[in-house]
Amino acid sequence: MRLKKIIFIGHAHIDPIWLWNWKEGLNEVLKTFTSMVNLLRESEACFDASSTIFYEWVEKTNSSLLENIKELVNEGKWGLVGGWIVEPDCNIPWGESFVRHALYGQKTFEKIFGRKTTAGFNPDSFGHNGMLPQILSKAGLKYYAFKRPGPHEKCLPSPIFWWEAPDGSRILTYRLPSTYGAVKDHIRKVVDELVKKYGDVFEVLAIYIGKGDHGGGPTEEDIRIAKEACEKHGIKAVFGTLEDFFKEVKNLKDIPVVRDELQYHAVGCYSVVRMVKELNRKCEHWLLAAEKMATLAYLLMGKDYDTSIFEEAWKKVLFNQFHDVL
Repeated sequence: MRLKKIIFIGHAHIDPIWLWNWKEGLNEVLKTFTSMVNLLRESEACFDASSTIFYEWVEKTNSSLLENIKELVNEGKWGLVGGWIVEPDCNIPWGESFVRHALYGQKTFEKIFGRKTTAGFNPDSFGHNGMLPQILSKAGLKYYAFKRPGPHEKCLPSPIFWWEAPDGSRILTYRLPSTYGAVKDHIRKVVDELVKKYGDVFEVLAIYIGKGDHGGGPTEEDIRIAKEACEKHGIKAVFGTLEDFFKEVKNLKDIPVVRDELQYHAVGCYSVVRMVKELNRKCEHWLLAAEKMATLAYLLMGKDYDTSIFEEAWKKVLFNQFHDVL
């Protein structure tokens, strides 16, 4: 068997708004991040968290928590992923919105942590348009992880592949196996499935563990089970981040290239709640038109304008492009 180790990445998939409002989402972020700081201090676990709006919330409401997270980021135990405001729908927004997600998201990471991320992360979005590799790579992202569409919805030559845009831009991509948050005995099942399917193909693979949406992330029990599941097959269980995983596989030989959109999942959601989709498009058009007018006023009349006003307006639109909203 070629498989030598599995990298387990702690995660808590948090929907900032779904069956609850954003205030409850904020509270869940604070509770989960606090729990993860404590776990990472007391164990060998590592943890990934995306959505730069979460870190802005922490910065504004709990400065001591943010300082603890900064320390863990510097130690390599807390992984910064995504680099976007939220994990948006990756089909409906127009190109400029994806550019703004990356612009403001990476800007936030750099402001708070002094570094950008190299790993894009949209595991729960319902599909991924074919222009994303170009936008991601131009934003400094080298890697991308997703889960949907699954193998039953989109056939791919490998879970690890180069995803290529029409302009030739490439980004190393990983389709997450089975889930973005295995817990308890489900961890054993996912490990067994990976060993059976890819044990003779890859030397290293990655699994996300931890309960999301009011679940609080991985636990010490999950860490123990991950180790036991690997011991059963004589492979090593290590704990790391998504960037750690990609650094291990980026030099693999004969990685296949996919020149296609990653579609489709939950297609029915694109034809319902028309009002939200219509207002999103109007806001995109209005914001870009306003910026053009402000730029013309500056160039032709010397009228300065406050760019922070546009940034805040864009962030409100981008937040509402969250995949379970749009």
